[in-house]
Amino acid sequence: MTTDFPDFKNMPRSEVLSWVENAVSSGEVSLGGAIRVLRRHVAKQNQADFAGLCGLSRRTLIAIESDEGNPTVQTVNQLLKLFGLQLGLARLYQ
Repeated sequence: MTTDFPDFKNMPRSEVLSWVENAVSSGEVSLGGAIRVLRRHVAKQNQADFAGLCGLSRRTLIAIESDEGNPTVQTVNQLLKLFGLQLGLARLYQ
């Protein structure tokens, strides 16, 4: 799952959030990739600071962002809550 990321530097927070929502729902970006984009370009935090803010270890955050971890829904929602988001369901077929 690789995609060309837009230039987030001058993009307003609302546009970054919208891009992340669309990219995840279309399968262009993984959940870990989405969390990485949100952390870097919306929260503007390094991994250690962001993990502490969310009540997680840096090692756990690294695993989630690398799509190597197996986080619970509660853990994912802990990360997404800071952005006004939560994990949800979407239809695969319409």
